[in-house]
Amino acid sequence: MTKNPQEQGPERIPTREEVLSVISAHVENAERVSVIRELFDEQGLYFLEARLGAESEHDETRYEYMRKGVYPDGNASSETVVHVVFYRDGEAVGGHNIAEYRDETGQWETGA
Repeated sequence: MTKNPQEQGPERIPTREEVLSVISAHVENAERVSVIRELFDEQGLYFLEARLGAESEHDETRYEYMRKGVYPDGNASSETVVHVVFYRDGEAVGGHNIAEYRDETGQWETGA
């Protein structure tokens, strides 16, 4: 028998440390990751942007975490995810989802 989602209690919010752990697990040298920006609301962290040390003076890799919801700064997300974004000469040239937080299990599902 499945529970009604409203009977499961309040939604669990991933912590800053959990988000950084997901990012660190995706890179070979976690010491090269530095946090650029973090945004919080009354529930906790809802956005985090981290940079991986530049591969060259023109290339950069960034990781972006966004908690599902709608925020005062105009950002919104329908899921809690961590993306990797690749930059060349300051412009985003690609990227993909590396992990999605599953509310039902309270676990991160990692991708590529």
